[in-house]
Amino acid sequence: MYGIIFDVDGVIVDVRDSYHSAIAETFRYFSSEDISKDYIRKFKYEKHINNDWDATYELLKERGISVDYDELVNVFEDIYRSLRDRERLLLDEGFFKEIKRLGVPLGIVTGRPREDLEYALNRFNLREFFDVIVDEDDINDSFLRKPNPFPLHMAVEILGVDSFIYIGDTPADGEMVYFYKKMYGKPCKLIHYREVQNSTDIGADLSADNRDELLKLILSEVSLHREGG
Repeated sequence: MYGIIFDVDGVIVDVRDSYHSAIAETFRYFSSEDISKDYIRKFKYEKHINNDWDATYELLKERGISVDYDELVNVFEDIYRSLRDRERLLLDEGFFKEIKRLGVPLGIVTGRPREDLEYALNRFNLREFFDVIVDEDDINDSFLRKPNPFPLHMAVEILGVDSFIYIGDTPADGEMVYFYKKMYGKPCKLIHYREVQNSTDIGADLSADNRDELLKLILSEVSLHREGG
C-alpha cells in the first residue's frame, strides 16, 4: 500500500504570522531586544531545529541569555495562542478531497503540540482527511522527536504502508527522511513544498512551488506507483 504523509507548518499552514511571530515576541520578552523573522527562519533552517520552543531557547542562548525552559514554554504558548488565528491555509479542503479520491491513506508528522495542532485542523475543517497523526505529544523522549526519524516510522507503521511520499519544507524534514531511509528502509520520496520557504536545499527528490503544482505531482506519483514505476 502507498501512503502520503504531510508536515504541517509551512506546508499545510502558513505560520509566519503565528509561530514565527511568537518566537520573536518571546525572544523580546526575555531579552528586551528585537529579532527579525528572516533571521529566525535562517537560524532554524541552518541549525536544523524543528521545535519552536527549542529555537527560541537557542536564539536566547546565542545572545548569552539563560532562561528556565519551562517558563519559556509557558510564555511562548501564551503568546502563540494570542496569534494563532492569523494562520492561513496553504493547502485547502479541496486539495485534500482530490487526494482522498485516490483511495490512499494520509498522515501527518509534525512537531506541533497536540492542542495547537487540533485547534488548527478543526478551525480549517481538515481533521477528517487524516488517517494517522503523530504530533509532539506522541513522543515522550525528546531525543526521538522530529527530526529524528522515529515519528515518521511510527506514522508509516500505523498507516500500514510499504512505500510513501513525505511532503516537507525545511532541512529538518530532509534530515528526518534521510535517516528514515537509512534506519528503516521502506521506499519513500521527499517532496519539498516551497510556497513559503523556497531558497533552501533540503535534499528533496521532487519539489513544488504552489498548491496546484503539488497536487499534480502527487497525482502523478500515485499513478506511477500503481503502474509499478
